Amino acid sequence: MNKSVESLLKCKNASSFLPTSRRIVQFSNGKGPGPNARVVYIDGAFDLFHAGHVEILKSARQLGDFLLVGIYTDQIVSEQRGTHFPLMHLHERSLSVLACRYVDEVIIGAPWEITKDMITTFNVSLVVHGTVCEGKSSINGKLDDPYSVPKSIGIFKMLESPKNITTTSVAQRIKANHEIYEKRNAKKEASEKKFYEERKYISGD
Repeated sequence: MNKSVESLLKCKNASSFLPTSRRIVQFSNGKGPGPNARVVYIDGAFDLFHAGHVEILKSARQLGDFLLVGIYTDQIVSEQRGTHFPLMHLHERSLSVLACRYVDEVIIGAPWEITKDMITTFNVSLVVHGTVCEGKSSINGKLDDPYSVPKSIGIFKMLESPKNITTTSVAQRIKANHEIYEKRNAKKEASEKKFYEERKYISGD
């Protein structure tokens, strides 16, 4: 990652977002899965929620009746993507995902590894993962596949990501646009300064 993007990412700690139970309920559709519902589970960081996230969630929702989304903790995201991530804190990321029309429920602070107990507890019928993702494939040096359990029981599916967008590419675009704005503004200020310096007083006589 280049230095200019890193400088943008360092501002993440400025957030003072405070979640409340009422605020979380307001973002939820309030619906639970029916007794025979096909529950689809997808997890991730979902940082700087963007169009790529929306499209993969839409694809996942089409595979079942109820979409459950696991949101990784800030610690897991940092270990996966570097100390400057996530750009948005856990609760901000959770509410962004929960506000998506295709999402029925989220697990705030989902574990890295999907266990048999987790699958049973949430009655998960299918676990999916997009082809476009960021980060390493391990946590704390462990190379274990976090999807090994759902794979072993035949309920895992890779989903072709509809858009090739990542949090880093979004951050880079924001930074690039900011730099263009600054250069344009500096040029405008220079032109105005030159105009006033060169302007001559015109007498009314």
